[in-house]
Amino acid sequence: MSLRDFARSMTDREHVYDFLVPKVNPMLTVGHGCLLYLEGLTVSFDGFKAINDLNLYINEGELRCIIGPNGAGKTTMMDIITGKTRPDSGSAWFGQNIDLLELSEPEIAQAGIGRKFQKPTVFENQTVFNNLELAMAGAKTVRSTLFAKLSSSDIDYIDYVLKQIGLEPQRFLLAGALSHGQKQWLEIGMLLMQNPKLLLVDEPVAGMTHQEMDRTGELLTSLAGERTIVLVEHDMDFVRSIAKNVTVLHQGSVLAEGTMDQVQSNPKVVEVYLGEEAC
Repeated sequence: MSLRDFARSMTDREHVYDFLVPKVNPMLTVGHGCLLYLEGLTVSFDGFKAINDLNLYINEGELRCIIGPNGAGKTTMMDIITGKTRPDSGSAWFGQNIDLLELSEPEIAQAGIGRKFQKPTVFENQTVFNNLELAMAGAKTVRSTLFAKLSSSDIDYIDYVLKQIGLEPQRFLLAGALSHGQKQWLEIGMLLMQNPKLLLVDEPVAGMTHQEMDRTGELLTSLAGERTIVLVEHDMDFVRSIAKNVTVLHQGSVLAEGTMDQVQSNPKVVEVYLGEEAC
């Protein structure tokens, strides 16, 4: 069985939550392939519009790169998607029937949205294998964590994720002994243990060597299709190496969208963000 076939066979790991009341987004006219739907979002902080009438549509299985200068609204956008920030107005839907604005942060995570912050957060005194075990989807209590025995399917899934993130040789190494890049991959693996449909990844290659950056690009590209990925990144060389679709944010709104070549040649983008290096 291939790794992709194995991943598909694990769909029975997904949970059905009582708080997700099935309904249909009456405004969703962009097609059934749209997994993330943001429309008309506005957020103000002390009179400053961090997000200003933001419209963004992400298709299922897509890898979308989000770029923009500091203060463009990238972090606030991800805060809205994950429930950390509530917008003043607008809509945010996950698939056809999940209104993100009605859910709490834990409920959004349980619905299938995982977020990776720029700085990796791993349990440094635990092995790589144990980090993945602790991150496994499902209810956790102190007793169950200490005494529960992993099933064969649990071990198979951890092995599968270890292979995906390229840390099979380090499975019994303490996470604190990993390189910076390896810690980033481990944290991505910890998100994968929760079997999310959508991954929000914030500046994953900051501080990496060129070799680690290449490996990170390969990892994210391999996950696209199986997962949907929204990647915020400032390293333009890295974005060029993996991006098919790019969205440029500026002052809380979408300034431009398209391929990297298209946004590079957009005069407005050159003026506000990419500068002469994009020419």
